[in-house]
Order: sequence, then structure tokens, then C-alpha cells
Amino acid sequence: MCGQFPRRVRSRPAADAWCGSALSARVAAPRPGRELAVMARRGEKNNMEIRKQAMRTVKRIAVALLICGVITPVMAEGSFTKRWYGGIAAGISELEPDPNGTPVTVEESRSTGGKLFLGYDLSPRFSVEGQYADLGAAEMAPTDEVSYKEFSLSALYYLYKQRREHTGFGLFGKAGAAKMENDTGLPYERVNDFSLAYGIGLEYAFNNGIALRSELELFDKDARFLSVSLMKRFGATGDEMAPPPPVPAPEPEPKPVPVTPPPAPAPEPEPEPAPPAPVHLGKLEIIYFHSDSAELTSEARAKLDRVVAELQRVPEAKVEVQGHTDDRNTEAYNIALSKRRIRAVIDYLVGKGISLDRLRPLALGETSPAASNATPEGRALNRRVEFRELEK
Repeated sequence: MCGQFPRRVRSRPAADAWCGSALSARVAAPRPGRELAVMARRGEKNNMEIRKQAMRTVKRIAVALLICGVITPVMAEGSFTKRWYGGIAAGISELEPDPNGTPVTVEESRSTGGKLFLGYDLSPRFSVEGQYADLGAAEMAPTDEVSYKEFSLSALYYLYKQRREHTGFGLFGKAGAAKMENDTGLPYERVNDFSLAYGIGLEYAFNNGIALRSELELFDKDARFLSVSLMKRFGATGDEMAPPPPVPAPEPEPKPVPVTPPPAPAPEPEPEPAPPAPVHLGKLEIIYFHSDSAELTSEARAKLDRVVAELQRVPEAKVEVQGHTDDRNTEAYNIALSKRRIRAVIDYLVGKGISLDRLRPLALGETSPAASNATPEGRALNRRVEFRELEK
């Protein structure tokens, strides 16, 4: 908060006072052209009043949004994953040190700045965040400038979120405490070191943890910052971390016993022996994948090695390789993803010596789920590749 700088003391006509951001200092006596400076200050005072009215309006909006967010039903925690995040921002600041009727005036209040921030997601709605910001400097007339730097700790509440995990669009409000520091070549005295910090912002987060954010922050009465941020959340989401349930080992099927023809009667010629019963493949294991991935895990490779052994046991057998997905994306995207999963499996089998003409691909996308897509466990069972033996 900007303190009130003392006006001219009559017992000291050769000295004046001026105000920076929460600053107070003595400067030289007024020079010729005082009347013009006073007129300029009156115009600046009117502009400051307009800005203060706008700031109070934004403050009321931010407080109202936070109150509405508190009474909004909180999302069920489900499999939400608490994660750290960090980011960097750049933007435009509006800085208004208060000259308090002295010959020193604010020549240019607009500046550029940047900030670094680090936060932690406590729940689908709440986060805490600390930041350091360099807000630039206000140019003072006739000379010098007042720079602004702040450290703050804030609580964030997401008033709207497109999904439980931090992906898609989100609208948030924030409030906390800030410590403001100033630097200038003019003598000054700070009134308050700490002030209220609050703001609102819009965020869009991608599935890989990268996010873009735009926000407006206000630091008490004399500093505002409009910025655009690039941020990154660390760690996997709940859906990505949930492993598929273990699949029981398949029970080996007994090998069919060749049928022995009955002995022919002595007087009749011996009939030719019947052909042996066809040999079928045993149960081929299901291959599971992580969310939105076609990469084979170590467990999947071990299962495919057993599939290779079974195909080598019955060299005349041919199989249909069926690719499946959950319903997290569009139908067209899921068909393409199931094709990539089929390709990863077929490439592995061919690399182990299985002939390509024994493998027939079939991409089904999300159309043939093995379980409900309403739960992370069900979705994990649906992200799979299965084998079906073809008729000979």
C-alpha cells in the first residue's frame, strides 16, 4: 500500500515531500513553473481516482467470485493426484506512487515486468502458490524512478474446471498477502511493507502438464499486473498412474489325443487311418497400455514373448489382432490410437520371427469395451490388444 507522503512543512520552506509506493521523503523546494505542475497533478489525481474506482470494482468481483466458489459443491476427490507446478510470466504493470502534493510527479506509470511462481495442487479446486515478481518502475518527474518488487503467498480457488484433473479450461480467483519492496535514488520512508494481494485468471492445461495462464493481480492501492504465464505440472495424473488389475495366468489346455481308427475285420482290407484332430492355440494373453499411449511396457513384452511361443507351437495357426481404447477422446482419435497399438504389437511379433501373413489387424477403438468407462479401473481394462484365433 502506498503511504501518504507528508506535505510541505511551513517551518521549513526550503524542503518538500513526495510519495512513492508506500514511501515518504524530502526533496528540493519547488522550482519556477509551479502553477503548471499543480495543474498537471490535478489531472493525474483525477486519473488516479478513476484507476482506484476500477481497482475497487475488480476487487469486489474477485471477492464475489471467491464467495461463489466456496458455496459451489466441491468435486469428488476420486483419483485426483496432488502435484507441484511452477511457471514463468511476463506482462504489463500499472504503478502509482503517490506524490502527495509535492513537486515530484509520476511521469509514466506503465511499465513491463515478469515473475516466477511455484505452487501445489491440494485438491481439484484448491491450490497454494508463492511467487516473486519484478513489476518494473514508475518514471518520476523531473528525474529518477521508483522500482517495485514483490513476494507473495496466495490461495487459489478454481471457480470453473472442464475436468477433474487440471486439463482443459479453468477459471480461478486468488487472494493472499504480499511484501512489497521499492528502490529509488530519492530519499523515502516506507509506510507499510505488507499488503493484500488478490486477482482473477484464466488457465488452459494440456494433457502433458503444460499450461497457459492469463491473470490480473492487484497489490493494495498502487500496483497492478496483467500477465501471461507458461507453466508445467509435474508427475502423472490419477488415471495415468492407475495400473491395470493383474491378469490371472491362463490355464494350459490339454492337448487333443489323436483318434485311433478301429481295427478292420480280418477278411476286409484295412481302412486308411483318419486324419488327426486339428491342433488349436491355447489362451493368448491380453496386452494392456497406459492412457493415450501405444508404447509397450515391460509387462506387455513379457506377455508377448509367451504369445510368440504359442504361435511357434502351432505354426499353421492365424490370429486376428484386435486394438481397443477407452472413451477419453473422439471416436476418430481412438480408432487411430487402436491402430498404433496394433502396429506396436505386430512389429514386436514379426521381430520375434512370426510371419506377417499370420496376423490380421482389426482396429475397434472404443466400440467394444471390456468394462465400464466410468471408473479408472474400467478404463484401464479397455486400453488393450486382444488375439482371436481364425478358422483354418
